[in-house]
Amino acid sequence: MKIKQLVLTVILVAIATSMHAQFKIDAQYRIRGQVLHGYKKPVAAETEAALHVGQRTRLNLRYNHEKYSTLLSIQDVRTWGDADNVNGTGVAGKSYNNLDIYEAWVNYKFNANSNLKLGRQEMKYDDQRHISWRNWWNTGMTYDALTYTYNNKSTGWRFDLSGSYNSKKQDLTGNDFSGGTDYFGAVNPIKTHNFVYIKKNFDNKIYISLLAITAGYQSEANVKTLYMTNTEGLHINYNATKKGTDGLFGVANAFLQNGTNINGTKISANMLTAQLGYRMMGKKLELSAKMERLSGQDADKYDDTDYTDVDHTYNLLNGARHPYYEGYLDWFVIPKSTKYGGLMNIGLKVSYKASKKDILWLEYSNVSSSTNVFKEMDGTDRVYFDKALASTVDLTYIRKINKDIKWMNGISYGMPTDDFNAMKGIDDAGSNYFFYTMVTFTPKFFDSSKK
Repeated sequence: MKIKQLVLTVILVAIATSMHAQFKIDAQYRIRGQVLHGYKKPVAAETEAALHVGQRTRLNLRYNHEKYSTLLSIQDVRTWGDADNVNGTGVAGKSYNNLDIYEAWVNYKFNANSNLKLGRQEMKYDDQRHISWRNWWNTGMTYDALTYTYNNKSTGWRFDLSGSYNSKKQDLTGNDFSGGTDYFGAVNPIKTHNFVYIKKNFDNKIYISLLAITAGYQSEANVKTLYMTNTEGLHINYNATKKGTDGLFGVANAFLQNGTNINGTKISANMLTAQLGYRMMGKKLELSAKMERLSGQDADKYDDTDYTDVDHTYNLLNGARHPYYEGYLDWFVIPKSTKYGGLMNIGLKVSYKASKKDILWLEYSNVSSSTNVFKEMDGTDRVYFDKALASTVDLTYIRKINKDIKWMNGISYGMPTDDFNAMKGIDDAGSNYFFYTMVTFTPKFFDSSKK
């Protein structure tokens, strides 16, 4: 109730005051129906498909002044029918509060090239491999942080410096449909998240960026001890932005990880990704191939203490999962999906823009572990799972109905290997598929600049 009163007060005060600055009110309604049969992991043949509808609702209050801007974004996330307070005629409500603050920040403008943003904010860098807004999640993801940005478009240089410190350790309750916890760890979220980002645009077709992140985890045994995970790497983008033209395009990432993990174990891990494609027909048709490799813990080196005393499993931190690892069934979005054996994927993608409003794409992924994963003992011999894990196919169709309404549909089909089913404890495997249809409506309620 306090949040509702706050929103009403802000709206009334803003409308009643002089409109020398710009004030805007807009919203987002996102409703997604899903049929799940093998989402997050393969299922047994006798498993029935699940059907549910999730909804995200956001109200955004934006204020823009000559020297600063602000955003207050209030969010409600729910699954249809999940109310636990009901009566004989319908849904009455919940015993817990769905309402939350998604974004709440102030952005101070020093000059045309630099600004300082303080508060809860979205973050998206490059292809979002490590810092992402995680938009597939109905809850999305924002960061409580202070971020300084220098962006000189005339020279092509950009520099970002961000820092945060979360003063309270708490359990995580993520938006995992299978009922699990979030990706950071069972009960130990990131306590401090800091990074430096440097980007150089060389022309309209190519840019290179450097990203260095240090993320701290609080020790379970001693609250004064922080285990710091360090990630450093390079991103290269050639003709792959929204302004890209016909012809060759490509994206590559190379990252190293060191420091200590959430348990205080020394880390030595790496990530390498590459996509190469060709665009033609006035940017209507794209053909591309990709390779992605995440390092893992090699079970075949069990007798090498110098190796086993180090964690070689790559941590994706706050990076996007759903668009990449691998196929939209989300089988491989966390390291334990492959029993910490890492990930290797070879994929192909075809994308076609049938019109300004219609986009269709088809993607195939062939997934394996990047290292050996222990299966069982055969007498005195160690047996490992076959590295080949699965193939997935994803078909997506997007229709932009108008400037405020977008309709997105997708169907995914997964073909796990026998060893991947065995890895997940499944004997009699069934078919694995995921279908969704999603409508996003983004109305603009008020804009003081339009009189």
